[in-house]
Amino acid sequence: MKRSNASIVANPKRRSLILHHHELLNDPDVVAFLDNTHKPFYEGLMSQLIQANEPALMLELIWVTQRNAVTLRNSDILEATVALPDGMLEYLLQNIDQVPCITSLTVQVAMLSPACCALLQTVLSDPTCTLTSLTFMNCSFADAQVQFPLHATTIHTLEWIETVVQGAAAPMDQMLSALPSWSGLEILRLVKREEPLNFAVITQLLVHNPRINLLYLMCHTAPAAPGDPAYQPQQDPALLLNLLRNDQTPLKRLTLHVMDAHNDAFNQHFLQCLSQCLATNTTLESLEVPGIQMCAQAVQDQFNASLNINHSLIALGPLEAFNDQVPPAARRNQRQRWWFTQDFVLGAAEAFLSLIALPKDLKTLVAGPLASTPAERACSGPLMALICKSTHQSAVKLRSAGLKEAALIYIRTNDRPRCRELLDALLQHPQLNLLPDDKRQVIEYARMRSRLNFLPPGYAQ
Repeated sequence: MKRSNASIVANPKRRSLILHHHELLNDPDVVAFLDNTHKPFYEGLMSQLIQANEPALMLELIWVTQRNAVTLRNSDILEATVALPDGMLEYLLQNIDQVPCITSLTVQVAMLSPACCALLQTVLSDPTCTLTSLTFMNCSFADAQVQFPLHATTIHTLEWIETVVQGAAAPMDQMLSALPSWSGLEILRLVKREEPLNFAVITQLLVHNPRINLLYLMCHTAPAAPGDPAYQPQQDPALLLNLLRNDQTPLKRLTLHVMDAHNDAFNQHFLQCLSQCLATNTTLESLEVPGIQMCAQAVQDQFNASLNINHSLIALGPLEAFNDQVPPAARRNQRQRWWFTQDFVLGAAEAFLSLIALPKDLKTLVAGPLASTPAERACSGPLMALICKSTHQSAVKLRSAGLKEAALIYIRTNDRPRCRELLDALLQHPQLNLLPDDKRQVIEYARMRSRLNFLPPGYAQ
């Protein structure tokens, strides 16, 4: 049974939870925790209880300290990370409903068995699950047939890190193959030290899970470029960049960190592909490519030319190749996208609701004071006054996009009354309603967040 946060009560008989009587339990801090003589210090105690393989005491410590972020990491006498004790992760998963304070779980050096993955799937399928973030570091599967969880509605951030050689096994690829149905996943971070990333698997995931909008990729070894005898197509980042080039994924933020910065052949190949991508992509807003050095001047010129064509990118790094200055094209894009700030979008929505209910001659009088800051007061109300009854195609698209963003913000921030007010008003004025694609995005987002009750009755049908 899930514990209640209303009254956090320590177990009066903590010594009854002891399983193994490890010598670490004689440490003064552990003794004080067992006897409940003073407030426990989480970090030190957590490490000792994991080393002592005391999962019940570990769960008690998490509960009394109300930890939101929990890391399962075992260490030896030299403080080197070693494998978790058998059953430690399984115990936490079996009893995680007793510690609903946990929202972020990190697991280091664990063997993911079929039983363990089945438990994790049970946890992630529970509608009351409080986990929103998972990190696995140097974890491996018992064999290639182990099924990582296929569904997770509450997880929006997942990180998988491999800093040691995994041999012939490819646990990252095995994990990635399960993620297409993770309906809440928005942020994915993948780190590999000794081997190149498998861009074929990553690209397929993005195709099948368009909800992912932030992708962080880091590897210490650059893959071989085309023409090299060691070239392997599945390791070529061109697979990902071609996907973005054709706007086949709505990815907004991409970091690709290749530590092997002086591989000239790879650098040139990558930057040429990146230049082609930026020339046509309309979704990327932030791009970080640290570790990849600008090479030949001709490649730099092509890259700059593509930047000038691109109208979506507003953040770019690193900036050494641009004299530590944001390129003019990115600054231009920032200025063009100012109205997508949350304050402006919400101010515009409020202005819209007020303006459609007022006689025409009063609209311009009330438009100015409707927004929340001087900048929005100068722009938000007047803009909506200009376009709220417009039938011009570009104005209709602008209005629909802005009101869609407002609805998404209301859903994300759990503001049901304002969301209903906005959508009800749009239904009352069908000529001003959202465009079909914008309406679809609102419905999908509400469904993903399990907040269909934010929509008017029948809106999602």
